Amino acid sequence: MIRRKIKHSAVTILDRENLLNRIASRIRQSLELHEILETTAREIRAFLNTHRVKIYRFEEDGSGEVIAESIQSDRLPSMLGLRFPATDIPVKARDLFLTARQRVIVDVASGRKTTEELDFSDNGESISRGGIHYWPVDPCHAEYLTNMGVSSSLSIPILHQQHLWGLLVSHHAKPRRYSEREIEIVQLLVDQMSIAIAQSDLLNRTRNQARDEAVLNKISGLLHSPLDIKKIRQTVLKETVLALRADAGRLYINPDMTGAVAQIYTYGVQPSIAWIEETDCWQQLINKSEQIAPPETKPGTVQKENLSPPERASLEGYELDLPSPLNGNKESHSTPHSIVYLHSVSIGNLYKTRAFSPLAFAFQGTKIRSILIVPLKYNKQYLGCLTLFRNEIETETLWAGRNDLDERNQKPRASFEAWREIKKEQTKIWKVEEIKLAESVGTHLYMAVMQRRVENLIRHEASHDRLTGLANRLLFNERLSLALADTQHRAEMLGVIFLDLDGFKTINDTLGHALGDLLLKIVAERLSRSLPEEDMLARWGGDEFTFLINHLSSAEDVAEISNKILKCFQEPFRLEGQDFYVKASLGIALAPYDGEDVETLLKNADAAMYRAKQQGRNNYQLYTPAIGTKACERLLLETSLHKALDRDEFRMYYQPQIDLKTGRIISMEALIRWQHPELGLVPPSEFIPLAEETGLICPIGKWAIEAATRQNYEWQLAGLPPIRMAVNLSARQFHQQNLLQEIAQILRQTKLPPGYLELEITESIAMQDVDLTISLLHGFHEMGIAIALDDFGTGYSSLSSLKHFPLDQLKIDRSFIQEVTTESPDAAIIEAIVTLGHGLNLEVMAEGVETLEQLEFLKSANCDAAQGYLFSKPVPVEIATELYRQSTFSFHLSS
Repeated sequence: MIRRKIKHSAVTILDRENLLNRIASRIRQSLELHEILETTAREIRAFLNTHRVKIYRFEEDGSGEVIAESIQSDRLPSMLGLRFPATDIPVKARDLFLTARQRVIVDVASGRKTTEELDFSDNGESISRGGIHYWPVDPCHAEYLTNMGVSSSLSIPILHQQHLWGLLVSHHAKPRRYSEREIEIVQLLVDQMSIAIAQSDLLNRTRNQARDEAVLNKISGLLHSPLDIKKIRQTVLKETVLALRADAGRLYINPDMTGAVAQIYTYGVQPSIAWIEETDCWQQLINKSEQIAPPETKPGTVQKENLSPPERASLEGYELDLPSPLNGNKESHSTPHSIVYLHSVSIGNLYKTRAFSPLAFAFQGTKIRSILIVPLKYNKQYLGCLTLFRNEIETETLWAGRNDLDERNQKPRASFEAWREIKKEQTKIWKVEEIKLAESVGTHLYMAVMQRRVENLIRHEASHDRLTGLANRLLFNERLSLALADTQHRAEMLGVIFLDLDGFKTINDTLGHALGDLLLKIVAERLSRSLPEEDMLARWGGDEFTFLINHLSSAEDVAEISNKILKCFQEPFRLEGQDFYVKASLGIALAPYDGEDVETLLKNADAAMYRAKQQGRNNYQLYTPAIGTKACERLLLETSLHKALDRDEFRMYYQPQIDLKTGRIISMEALIRWQHPELGLVPPSEFIPLAEETGLICPIGKWAIEAATRQNYEWQLAGLPPIRMAVNLSARQFHQQNLLQEIAQILRQTKLPPGYLELEITESIAMQDVDLTISLLHGFHEMGIAIALDDFGTGYSSLSSLKHFPLDQLKIDRSFIQEVTTESPDAAIIEAIVTLGHGLNLEVMAEGVETLEQLEFLKSANCDAAQGYLFSKPVPVEIATELYRQSTFSFHLSS
């Protein structure tokens, strides 16, 4: 007897293992869920030897459909593909299926129902939790099964990601008992089925993600293609409509800052309001959509797929269909207290949505029922919206028995024969995955539109003055060049007028830049009104304006226009309730007599304008050759220098300073250059004395320090090894009262550490006021800034004063280097300077090294560093950067 039991137990275990292995093998072999479910239903029915096993999946509305089934001959009819209403399974039963994983066995003949609650063990297997309970069968339930032809049933819940996915149900036409062994094996198979469902879900999500990425990649490729922008956007709209299985759509782009008008692209049937996006109702929907947020999620809470219809969210009494949860229909982890704001508006049925009722009439005559609006918006930057439409649909459902709600609420259905229900004018709700894809497309569209607008704005700003809206010098030059070509072809004359405001600097300095800008805008408006449409006005820069006067027959014509321009300044300009009188000086150059190219005409008109200023201002002067004398050139240079900073005409050049032992670049000296628009590159020897004389050297010097320190910081950000940047201080700069504060502010603005800035002062500057020099140099040293004494040996510094200067470097003047290889005393002077510098613990650098012989002498004299044309002349930043990257000059330093 004992042997029989042992043998029977062994066979049972073997059968269970074989069955589990077959199901597990099927899961491994097939990626398609329906194949796995059909195999599982077939194996379980064969194992239980019951008449029907069905797998029942719940839909979002709570109803369920038989998606897999196995039946034995014709004892019970097939229910495959039939839908069961949600009310067939009471809410309480659903809760127990989900929360307690309750298994239910019903024996209709005995009127007994057996339930058992389950839990998971540590290894993932199902174990009994609440024991077995016996209950009387509800009469309605018994009648329900009897009408179905079932005498006994077994129901086991199928869970997926902590929600009730479906049921596995075994039906038998005769009374039948289920043994503990049978239930245990079936439960294990259901657990395997849950694994297959999770596997299928992951596969579907991966496929959907790959599909969505392919759609987004295609759209991204279109948006960045070289095609015409209108064709690109039309194609993107079409691809989006097709990808999201919509029936129609539209893309609205609002006007931009450059004056471009709004654009609308459409695909498919459209509402009767052409610009519906500009209506108040539409804008209200878009603006209020951002105020809807999901409830806060507790830490660790998992949001699950919502099986009910979309939630209704209220907008001040309006209702909109909103997907729930926002992050998809599967689990998603949320950070504590996180808030996700909606960007899209989903309207399930436009005729039943109160918020959309003012616009519903525009869709009458169409089949459009549901709408998805995706604003192209980030923060408060609204660029337009992408809208998708879906037409009404006709649904067809095969119910298990006639779906009569009133009858079903009173008693169970008498028949489960298939009943076909057809519903017309239904809406297809936007799924969360579809909304996410639409919003991703919207993000790509937003970025593409914004990029295009930035490019257009850059082009517009590149050719227009931001303050006045007038053309700038770039656009003026282009138009003038075209006008000159046309003038030569037509044998006509044109004029260029250069206008400079008289006394503008006084108003700007007295009332401030804000009112100065306002004055310029008013002047621009008056001047614009004084010109015919065929002529052109541009703001040249600062308080200067230029005019292009076409189709002149004589000089008298341009004189008449100039008088008309001057009359614009007869009336006062009202600023802050006060009247101010501003006048103007005009210079005129005529083509082809005063020049046949853009540069010559502008230069001569500018020269004539300064002649007008010399003649007492508030007048105009025609250009004459006499204006081009040397004295006038200096005047022009001085006047141009006053406005060089405003015109951004200064450039920084850089000359490397080399360690004579290693050959490496250890620092750069920043040297300012003036790129004059007419004169070209003006040498420092010409404009630096003029700047010192006029006092302009202080703002110019400040600009130079700021530009040099910013460039050094940019080099460091680019990953180049940090080095010092040497900048010269002029005498006027050095004696400014706020010099320390000004340089400290520059370093804060440019973010350059003070240790990488070196200030150079000449020996003569240092000796003008020794006490001031010592005080300032100590202040710089406390900030961490290095100090170099430039042109050493050419001044009259005393050693007693020199030892009190907190210096870091002595720079030997180039005049000593030039003759060092001849029999001059310069060699001895250099050696003495090197010895002196080293004795004071200072680095010694030689300037103006041009030959290898000079270099070899400096190395033999133990000079620390050098700079000069032998290594590199001062070069623009691009060339300096390349030298910086090369870092060494080993070829020149080889012995």
